[in-house]
Amino acid sequence: MNSKFVFDRAPRRVYWEVTRACDLVCRHCRAAAAHARDPKELTTVEGFRLFDQIAAAGPPTPHMVLTGGDPLKRPDVFALIGGARARGLGVSVAPSATPLLTTEAITTLKGSGVEAISLSLDGSTAPRHDALRGVSGASVVPWPEATLRAARVCRFR
Repeated sequence: MNSKFVFDRAPRRVYWEVTRACDLVCRHCRAAAAHARDPKELTTVEGFRLFDQIAAAGPPTPHMVLTGGDPLKRPDVFALIGGARARGLGVSVAPSATPLLTTEAITTLKGSGVEAISLSLDGSTAPRHDALRGVSGASVVPWPEATLRAARVCRFR
């Protein structure tokens, strides 16, 4: 038996909603997004302790998926990524396609060791997308241009 795939020894993926803060108000959001961060969110140090516990679940070490809300609303998101990577955890990020998802942010995510970024296109037209995202008239960013632009920048070579 290949011990790399013994599922009862460690979870394969751990999804952490690092913040509820987001500039969108998506109908499907499990995080019940709000514009500001919740003061009860784990601190950076508490996040590092969480990573210690998750890394101890291996081998193999689980893969962390940092989601939210919008992980880019946390000023310490790059420190969290570094903390996870330092503990041998793979990291993916699920940011929102807002003005925070700049080319610079994407480049920094890549440079921080993020292995994958998930982006969402919701609806076949701008009004359908806006209805799901809770943003009328694509007031945050034009759909689907912002997401497609981010996808082009995200292509890890």
